[in-house]
Amino acid sequence: MKKVLLVDDQNIVALGIAKLLEISGKIEVIDQLNNGADCLEYLATRLQPDVVLLDVHMEKMNGLEVLKKIRTEWSIPVIFLTTFDDEYLKHQAIEAGANGLLLKNIGLNDLIDSILKVASGKTLFSAKQLSNLNKMTERENCIARSLVEGKTNKEIAEEESLSPGTVRNYISNLFEKLGVRNRLEAVVKLKKRGLY
Repeated sequence: MKKVLLVDDQNIVALGIAKLLEISGKIEVIDQLNNGADCLEYLATRLQPDVVLLDVHMEKMNGLEVLKKIRTEWSIPVIFLTTFDDEYLKHQAIEAGANGLLLKNIGLNDLIDSILKVASGKTLFSAKQLSNLNKMTERENCIARSLVEGKTNKEIAEEESLSPGTVRNYISNLFEKLGVRNRLEAVVKLKKRGLY
């Protein structure tokens, strides 16, 4: 029986997922936590799970931040749970080192199969997603964060030691990767996903 640590700040959702997984007889939910900080503390002091099911959007510390910290300490497989079916979020999950990303409305059998697949060392991302997904560079991530903070191109250029024209090029590339047409749409999309 595979051991799963479930981390989700929506308690009713977490409880439902845990009960359904337990009924399957194939997966044991060893604990339910409701924030990223508790997840990291648990992994540092308790039994290691076979898989961590991790909500992307949580208070205190979002799932991407938690996963980045997990990857510096442990090699535990992590599956993200989200309500958003979004290519940019898939990219962020792959970049952060997730083994998969599942929508919360997934069927029980598919969820169980996905957990067992990841526990056996496989990924839920297709080869095409892994190879063709537009990669965000570290610089693009910094610029995305600056956009959310409301900084002007001039301010971003000064902070990043770039020319204003180079900043415009980065922002144009960022819009393309996000699938948006302007600054406002980019900020709304980034904020909605809770990524910055």
